Amino acid sequence: MSQLDLRLAALSKLVDIESAAVDQRLSEEFNRIERIFQNSNEYDELSDALKTLSVLVPRFHMATLPLLETFVRSLPNRVLTESGSPITSARHRYRSNESLLRETIDVVENIRFLHTEQVVSFLLEMARASDKDVKAKAEGVLEALATFDLDVFYGDRALGAEPQARMVAHFARLQNDELLTNANIILRVLSTVLSPSMEGHSWSYDRVTIRRGSIGSGGGISALRSEAIILAKRMYSLDTSVEHRRHVLQTLVCATRQEAPTSDEETSAMFERDAIVVLEFMRDLVATEALPLIQKIENQSYWIYFHGATPAIKNKALEIRDALDAHAEYQIYKQLIGFEGIFGKWEDLSRSEAAWDYSDNKRREAARTYLEEIDDTSYTTWFNRILNFSHTRSNDLAAFPVYYDFLRSIGEKHPGFALDLLSNHEELMKPFLIALLNGLWISANQSDVESLVKCWIVDGRNLASVAKSLYQVGTSRLDVLASVVERATEVDDREALIQAMSVAANLFLAGASDSKAIFMRSLREMSKREDASWANNIWLNRDFRALIDAMEADERSELLATLTLLPELNYQTEELLYAIAKHDLQAVLDFLVGRLQHARALAKQTRETGKYETDRFEAIPYQLNKLNEILARVPDALLSALRRDFDGESSTLFSYRGARIVKSAFPELDDSLETLLLKYVESGNELDIEFVLGILRTYEGSPKILNVCKAIVKTVPERSNTWNEVAAALESTGVVRGEYGMVEAYESKVLELSSWVNDDDERVRTFAEWLIGSLQSLIAQERQRTDQNLALRKYQYGGGKDEN
Repeated sequence: MSQLDLRLAALSKLVDIESAAVDQRLSEEFNRIERIFQNSNEYDELSDALKTLSVLVPRFHMATLPLLETFVRSLPNRVLTESGSPITSARHRYRSNESLLRETIDVVENIRFLHTEQVVSFLLEMARASDKDVKAKAEGVLEALATFDLDVFYGDRALGAEPQARMVAHFARLQNDELLTNANIILRVLSTVLSPSMEGHSWSYDRVTIRRGSIGSGGGISALRSEAIILAKRMYSLDTSVEHRRHVLQTLVCATRQEAPTSDEETSAMFERDAIVVLEFMRDLVATEALPLIQKIENQSYWIYFHGATPAIKNKALEIRDALDAHAEYQIYKQLIGFEGIFGKWEDLSRSEAAWDYSDNKRREAARTYLEEIDDTSYTTWFNRILNFSHTRSNDLAAFPVYYDFLRSIGEKHPGFALDLLSNHEELMKPFLIALLNGLWISANQSDVESLVKCWIVDGRNLASVAKSLYQVGTSRLDVLASVVERATEVDDREALIQAMSVAANLFLAGASDSKAIFMRSLREMSKREDASWANNIWLNRDFRALIDAMEADERSELLATLTLLPELNYQTEELLYAIAKHDLQAVLDFLVGRLQHARALAKQTRETGKYETDRFEAIPYQLNKLNEILARVPDALLSALRRDFDGESSTLFSYRGARIVKSAFPELDDSLETLLLKYVESGNELDIEFVLGILRTYEGSPKILNVCKAIVKTVPERSNTWNEVAAALESTGVVRGEYGMVEAYESKVLELSSWVNDDDERVRTFAEWLIGSLQSLIAQERQRTDQNLALRKYQYGGGKDEN
C-alpha cells in the first residue's frame, strides 16, 4: 500500500467523526489542497490533491465545486511538470491536462445528488471539451445521473425522481442558444429520463446482482416525463436541420415505449398520455416537414402502432398513417428513396409477415413509371422534385439503390435533364454524381458528358466520382480513367486513385487489358505516399482477384510491398494476401517477415528519438482468419522464413510477433509441427532452441508442448537459463476460471509432469523434481492469496447467502 493510500484511508476514517480537533485537521488538509490547485504545476502533486479532495468531499461539498471550477479553467495556462521539469510529449498520453480533467470529473460525481444543478452545469462545460476522452467521461456521468437507479429511487434516502427532475428543470431554464450548443448531450439525457425501466446493482463477495424493473407513475415520474417531453418539443424548433430534428424525434419516441404491461391504472394512463402527446406532435408535422423527416415519422409511428398498448395509442398512430397517405409528394419520395418507409396496410403488416413482401422490384417498377412521365410538360416539376429529393443524406449510400437506378436511367434516357442537374447543381448532386454519369456514358449525349468531365478533371474536381462512374461502361474510355489518375496524382486525391484502382480491375475483367497499367500506376502513386488504405476498399472485389491472377511475379511483389506500412492486417487485407499466396506463397512469407522487420525499425526509432508514434503498428494480428489456411500446408517454409528473421529479433518479443503466425496456422501443436520443432532442437544451436521456445510460449502451457520441452531439457546444460525458459513455457496457463482457477491449473501441470520423475534421462528427472517443487510452492502461495482475497471480499461485501 502506497503512502498516499494510507493517507487517504486515514482521512476517510476522520471524515465520519464529528469533533473540533477533526474539523481543524480536515480544514488544514482542504486548505493545503486549495494552495496546491492555485500554485502548483507538478502533475503528481495535483493528481494526489484531487484524490484527497475526493475523500474530503462529504465535509466540504459546498466549497468543492467552486474550487474545481477555478482549477480546471486555469489548467490551459499551466505548463505541467514532472519532478520539476516540463512533461515530455511522450508522456502526455498518461500525464496531461486532460488526465487531470478526467480526475476532476470523478471528484464532482461524488456531489451529484447534493448540488445537482451546479454539477450539471460543470459537466456540460466539460462535455464541450476538445479532448474526446474528457468529453466522453462528462457525458457518461450526465447520463448516469439521468438513469433511474432502484437503490437511489427506493433506497434509504428514497430520492425518487428528484435528481432527474432537477436536471430537466435546469435544462428548461437555459436560453435557446445554450440548449442548442449542448443539444446532443441534453437530448441523450432526455432519452434516458424517458426510459421505461430502472435498474439496481448489489454486490456480495462472489457475485454481482443486477435487478431490473419497470417505472411507475409515482415518485415524481409522471410530472418529470411531461416536462421532458415539453423540453424536447421546444428543442425541435431550435434548429431546422434534418439531423437535429431527427435526433429530437428519436428522443420523443422514447416516451412512447412501455417495457411491460401493468395493472397500475395510473401508470398505464401515464404511458398512454405520453404516447398520444408525441404522436399528435408528429402528426402535425406531416403536412409541412421535410421529406426525410416525414419518412422518419412514418417509420417510428408504425412501430408505435405495432407495440401500442391501448386502442387510443393505435388509433392516434393511424391518424399519422392517414396523413401520410394524403401526402402525394411523400408517396413518390417513399418509392424512390424510402429506405425507412413502411409499405403496405399497417393493420395487415402487424398481423402477418407475408404482408411485408414489398420488394425493391416493385419500387423499381414504380420508378420506371415515373421515368416515363418525364417530358416537356413535366420537366420543371420533376427537375425541382429531384433537387428536393437529393437533399436526403445517409451514412450508408447503399440505402438508395432504387434512387440510384432511377438517376442512372435519367442519365441514359434523358441526358439533357441529367446534364442540367450536373452543370447547374453540382454541389447538391455530389452524392449522386456516379449514378448520373454512369447513365450518361451510355446515352446519346456522350460527347457532352465527356466535355463536362474533362473540365472537372482539369479543375481537379469530382475525380473519384468520375473514376467510379466508368465501372462496367468504361472499356472504351481508358483515356478518361488514365487522365483521372494523372490529375489525382498532381492534386494528391487519394480517394480518386483508389477508385481508379477498383475500376481498372473491373475493366480488366471486362476485356480491357490495358487497364492493368492504370491499376499499377495508381498503386505506385499510393506507395509513394506510403498509403495502403486502398487495400481496405477493394479487398472484396472479385475483379481484383482476377487481376492478381494475371499479374507478373514482380507486380505481385510490388503490390505486397505497399501493404507493409498498414497499421494492422485486418480481414480485408488477409483476403488480398490469400489471393496472392495461391500464386506465390514465398512472396507472402517474405512480406510477413518484412512487417516484423518494420516493427523493429519503428521500435528502434522510438528508442533513439524518444518520440512515440500516435498510430499503432501491429506487425502480425493476434489471430489470422484466412491466410492461416495456406500457411498450415507449408509448416517447413513458414518456420524457415521466421528462423531466418529470428537472428535480428528480440527473443523476448518473438512470442508476441513472429511466433503468432505459427500459432495462427497451428492452433494446436500437431505432429507435423512437432517433428519440425524437434529438428531445430536436435541441432543443439542456442538460437535454434530460443526460436523453438518462443513458439512454445504461444501455446500457453498446453500438454501438446511436453515432448518438445523434454527434448530441450535433454539437450541443454543442467540448470541452465534455458531451463527457466522451458519452465515458463510449461507454467503458462492461459485463461483460468473460478477463485481457485490458478491452483487447479498448477495442480494439473504437476500431474502432467509426474511421469517425468521416472524418466530414463537423469536431466529430465532432475528438471521434473525442480519444476514440480516450484509448482507446489506456487500452489501454496496462490491458495493463500485466494483465501485472503476471499476473506477481504466477504468483509467488504458480506458473505452472501452462505453467511452465518
